[in-house]
Amino acid sequence: MAFGSRRVVLGGLVVALLPAFAFTYLIVSRYKDERQQLAVEWRSRGTVDLSSRPAVAVADYETALSYADDPDDRFELSQALVNAGRYTEAKAQLLTLWTEEPGNGRVNLQLGRLAVHAGDEADAVRYYHAAIDGAWDSGAPAARRTARIELARFLLHNGQNIRAQAELIAMIDDLPPDAALITDVGSLLVDAGADARAMSLFQRALTVRPGYARAERLAGGVAFRSGNYSLAHTYLVDASKAEGLDPVSEDTLAVATQVLTLDPTQPHLTMRERAVRTLACIAVAQRRLAGCSAAADRSKSPDEDLGEIKDHLENLDKLRDRELVRDPDLIDTAMATVFQVAALPASACGPPSTDVRALQLLAGQRRASPR
Repeated sequence: MAFGSRRVVLGGLVVALLPAFAFTYLIVSRYKDERQQLAVEWRSRGTVDLSSRPAVAVADYETALSYADDPDDRFELSQALVNAGRYTEAKAQLLTLWTEEPGNGRVNLQLGRLAVHAGDEADAVRYYHAAIDGAWDSGAPAARRTARIELARFLLHNGQNIRAQAELIAMIDDLPPDAALITDVGSLLVDAGADARAMSLFQRALTVRPGYARAERLAGGVAFRSGNYSLAHTYLVDASKAEGLDPVSEDTLAVATQVLTLDPTQPHLTMRERAVRTLACIAVAQRRLAGCSAAADRSKSPDEDLGEIKDHLENLDKLRDRELVRDPDLIDTAMATVFQVAALPASACGPPSTDVRALQLLAGQRRASPR
């Protein structure tokens, strides 16, 4: 056959096959579109079922993946498996995604959460740090803060207070002007034993949102533990006016109030006011000692020193404020005996009252202050 004839035949074949190719392409494209549409429909079902029917959502997402292997669907499948309590399978799905994209922030965050659930501290720290340093499609600063806070909570739960402090301190400078968030971080620092750093955060929160009761309440607790009873009283009174106090904070405020009421060493007091407060402390000690005697009688194991202390108190009871004003050294002598009574154990005297606890705190301050 001549070359020209061959060209004509081949051209005819190509022309004849074009409709077949076009038809095949159309069928394949339509098939792909249908599979993609089915994946979208099953994905939508999974979204609806995820929170209320996680087991059904698992099947929904698995079906969606059978039509189109989409990383987002695989991620959502892992969440459905978590909600259904199928943690091992959830981790397998996430590890598949992690293998493909080890720097993915949200995948690492979920792996960190699964490690927390499993109690695996090493994996939790590794994955949470990868989430903090990883890539996020959107909302990266907030997501990284979430990861660091969750890691700090886990470390605190495991008794790793110093490591938790390090995580929290690392985020202090990057906190946005959000009083609730700042206070949350401060509260975790309190749990980690970093009261001074926590106080600075509570004060920052109150700058952002003056009168924020939660920050005032927590700041009052920190001030109380540091021995600044005046500042504690101020914060707790403000918090009480704003939204009330929980029982622990109410008790703290009551003790702080008694400290400020009874303390005869306040620098602004006149000698007469110091004398009146000293007499009030003596009266508290007398009530305490009466309780000690009753408790000792019931237990049939009286403290050998109670009689001697009682004698001292009886002598102090004869004092009048003008005598104390004339001889300030008597105030120190009287308070030394008062503090002896306040230090008597609960086993012999029963639980201390609010004013006795205030005296115990004042005694601690006296021991700690330089002579």
